[in-house]
Amino acid sequence: MDTKYTLTVFIGLLILVVALPVYALQEPQRMENAQQDLRQRFVADGAVMYVDNCALCHDVSGEGIGANPALNTDAIRNADYDFLYKTIARGRYGTAMTAWHEEDGGPFNSYQVEELVAFLRYVDWGQVAEIAAQQGVIPPAMPVPEVGDDLLAQVTALGPDGEVWANGLTTYAQNCTTCHGVYGEGTDLAPALNDEDTRTTGANELARLIREGVPGTMMPAWNNKLDDDAIASLVAFLQNWDVINEAGIELIPPAPIHIDPTNPEEMLALGERLYASTCAACHGANGEGGSGPALNSLQILSRNDDAALTSTVIYGPRRPNSIMPAFGDRLTSVEVDALVQYLRSWEATATWVQNPRGTEQGGGPPWLRATPDPNNPIQPGQGRGPNGGPNAQSEQPVGPTLHFTGQVVSIADNALTFIDDTGQQHDAMLGPSWWWAENGIELQPGDPIELEGFESPDHMEVNWIKNLRTGRRIDLRTPSGMPVWGGQ
Repeated sequence: MDTKYTLTVFIGLLILVVALPVYALQEPQRMENAQQDLRQRFVADGAVMYVDNCALCHDVSGEGIGANPALNTDAIRNADYDFLYKTIARGRYGTAMTAWHEEDGGPFNSYQVEELVAFLRYVDWGQVAEIAAQQGVIPPAMPVPEVGDDLLAQVTALGPDGEVWANGLTTYAQNCTTCHGVYGEGTDLAPALNDEDTRTTGANELARLIREGVPGTMMPAWNNKLDDDAIASLVAFLQNWDVINEAGIELIPPAPIHIDPTNPEEMLALGERLYASTCAACHGANGEGGSGPALNSLQILSRNDDAALTSTVIYGPRRPNSIMPAFGDRLTSVEVDALVQYLRSWEATATWVQNPRGTEQGGGPPWLRATPDPNNPIQPGQGRGPNGGPNAQSEQPVGPTLHFTGQVVSIADNALTFIDDTGQQHDAMLGPSWWWAENGIELQPGDPIELEGFESPDHMEVNWIKNLRTGRRIDLRTPSGMPVWGGQ
């Protein structure tokens, strides 16, 4: 009996000798995990309080509104704990920051103030807008500030050119803030404009950039929307923005929008606002197309389900050389849903667009839009046509070679719409109508096809196409890139 007792005690002591060091080694990690869990809980609760009580002044993204400071900064994240606690609890004398602790008439107890401190120090601000959206608080992610008469009067009073600056400020607020920011600070879509580089750029050069746009970027040509006076006033505003700021005058972003995400009418209205501020500049006010494709078209809406539209908004199009950015980092899931619902509302009245990639906004290349000169007519035989003679036609600049296999959606004259193997829809032109009518390959909706092409400024051009159902291939361009209808 004594032997068994001694053995039991020995084993117990051995377990303690082994277990205690192991436990001690694991304790720091256990404590760290516990602290992380507690911080996560505090941040989650603080985010809800922030959206309900603080976002109206400091913005859902923490960027600040007007004179109210930004909180999404390293200075706040690294601020002393006591400083943050006292600022929230007691407020800041001489500012709009009121006391939020219940002892000073506020709504929060000490525990809730600590949650807000944890929120400010550890939060991922990219998630706050999503939390807000789920509660129906939509941040002005694409801000279009309202310009009141009082603000314009202040700008006009600044000097003899004040009225011109006021007109330019109005133009900027209505057309430019989405990409360049309310304060001209720039965004991931476009550079800053309220800076010394812009102010020292010549007025003629700024006017040219606005009028003609910047190829290969999101900057479209504004000559069809803004007249010369509007462009001149916008240039004057940009070059004197520092003078306006020094007078204490600045644009104020709109407050967050409160909606019910379960209300279809409110979601549709939100989608319309987002489209007008985010998409219309490239896709047209009514989806008719511009520098971007026509979205109010049967080709787009009947061949893309909501999931495909959502993917394009979030990740951008898969089409090579497209300048459309991905909006997944700029729009919440609620905003994306609202935008897709608004696009889908067009489907009932959408029509077939011959070339959905912008026919409404260009009318053809510049040389074709020029007004004919009766005193300098073009002579027959100087070009390539069904009966034209040879000429020294140069190769067309082309983009990277693209190769697709997929299925025909529709074929209208020489305009082909097809879906590739990834489910992405494309539109392509199959040479001049007269040539295709004489040399066309048989194509029907549903036919499997293989083709090679490239992106031109307005659409996709085809080098060759093969109908996999019939096995017939037709070449539209020579190996050097010259169109075969040119006779070479």
